[in-house]
Amino acid sequence: MLCLPTYFYAQTVPYSIGRIVVSSDGNEHDHDDWAATPFTLALLAARNLQDQLTVYTFSDHIWGSNHDKSDGKDQMLKSALEGKDIYNFKNSNFIEAVADSTSAMLAITKEINKSSKTDPLTIIAAGPMHVVGSAISKAKTSKLKYVRLISHSSWNDNHSDRPNDWEQHSGWTWKEIQSEFKPKGLTLDRIVDQNGGKDYEGMKASKALFDWIKTSPIRNHSEATKKQLDWLYERQLTCVKKGDFDPSDAGMIIYLLTGKQKTSPNDAKAIIEAGVK
Repeated sequence: MLCLPTYFYAQTVPYSIGRIVVSSDGNEHDHDDWAATPFTLALLAARNLQDQLTVYTFSDHIWGSNHDKSDGKDQMLKSALEGKDIYNFKNSNFIEAVADSTSAMLAITKEINKSSKTDPLTIIAAGPMHVVGSAISKAKTSKLKYVRLISHSSWNDNHSDRPNDWEQHSGWTWKEIQSEFKPKGLTLDRIVDQNGGKDYEGMKASKALFDWIKTSPIRNHSEATKKQLDWLYERQLTCVKKGDFDPSDAGMIIYLLTGKQKTSPNDAKAIIEAGVK
């Protein structure tokens, strides 16, 4: 047992114990997080993990907002803060990173430094890696063996050092985080693209595959459940791409909860419906 590699100390997949941190963007470039943040919160709430989500940083494209999408910053405030209330994340710390990147990074660093074998940490990286990478770089190295970092997106992995033509910035990338911190114990899960692939739907999928949000029998459970589902569907309507909804980053939550990488909206349906007793 003494020879086990350090990654066995990190959070398990499927999820069993420990805290969860999410870092997402949505305030610039792609608007998928307008839809993915609500789905992320819905999935975690279905497993009663509100208190395990300790920090949710959003709008973590800290180099600016509202260029490619004029209302990105406001849309992310709506998805994050309304979702916090609707799904009862009353003890979670939601931080708008573009407004205060120092607080966002420090909050994640503090969560890393709390980590232990009996209280590991998972970080869901649903935006550019700079906020997460900066937080990891400031954390105690001895705590990294209790931390798991999850990503699915090449764009998110690399955007810090690959700005669009109109912007200038650089920062942490997935490859740099892996090179610097994996040897120090950090566990990194680079799962398949949650936008879908040859033999799986992914969470970017036809609107029809999300009709269950409007028709599920759990809508009759309570007014609170109906309100949650109505709001969840309303937020999906903010990100329609050629007939598809795109809450793709929420596929990382399905992976965390189930261990399944090749996801579909039916996986989200199963988790959310099972959460209503």
